[in-house]
Amino acid sequence: MHRISLPLVIAFCIGFAWAQESAPRTWQSLVQDGKCEEARQLCNGLVGSKDTAKLVDAHKCFANVALCGNGGVLAIQGNDQGGGLMSDTYKPEAIDNALRHLNQALKLAPQDLLIHQGRLHLLEISFRYSDMAEALDESCRVYKGSEGVDPWLAYVAELFEDKQFRASLGLLEVLYKYYPDSHEVLGNLGAVHTVLNEDDKAIPYLQRAVELAPKDPIDAWNLGRTYDYAGKVELADQWYQTALSLESDPARKDEHNCVYSHFVENKLHDPKRACSLQRATCPANEQSACPAPK
Repeated sequence: MHRISLPLVIAFCIGFAWAQESAPRTWQSLVQDGKCEEARQLCNGLVGSKDTAKLVDAHKCFANVALCGNGGVLAIQGNDQGGGLMSDTYKPEAIDNALRHLNQALKLAPQDLLIHQGRLHLLEISFRYSDMAEALDESCRVYKGSEGVDPWLAYVAELFEDKQFRASLGLLEVLYKYYPDSHEVLGNLGAVHTVLNEDDKAIPYLQRAVELAPKDPIDAWNLGRTYDYAGKVELADQWYQTALSLESDPARKDEHNCVYSHFVENKLHDPKRACSLQRATCPANEQSACPAPK
């Protein structure tokens, strides 16, 4: 699973794994060595085959060759917190060419998950977020694998980590169409709306998530956090404590207890209890409820 926990994010990075998976292996090694024209010749040798698997491999080959030698393009993309992301990508025409071949490959092999992932990855690194949402919609509609929502949540987490919250939300809205009873999708929808200061939109998603997965500590924590932001102190306290009672990861429990201690200090106005929590779980410079040493 790839879940967004406020303020924690679990991210997953996918590269061109599909370039490593199919036979023959020779064109893959040529691409990796930057021998683009030699690899292209091998692609051409696969095109005339009547074997579907070889035709799929040909399009994978051409997609890789389209990118071969066309990288190193510096791109800057703004994010939803007023900052930006600077990264290397490929020339736009190279990405267009690679995407054409991936689309052809998917027509021939719609159940090849790695091609779906490769297409999403290309759209992500070229900052084509609306196209990414459209591609995800098609992938969810076409791909019938048993993995469920898990392969797609990786991209939600990556965009969230890059602070592309609206783009992340766009993917989640697609996933919600296909997985309306997934507590991971609902919980992530709530988390992203919370980060966007849309608490009224976030709370119904998070409430539904905890109904579906009452023992999930992340959903419970995010609901408590959002109630806190919304100024609903009693409900925040209830769900913070529920989340902490469910949490089994020691490091995350300590981190969340430290966050909760500041809620106890500033919202429940109980400095004695807050200090006890802070001494147990917070670094010295975050023990604001405790008397300064003499």
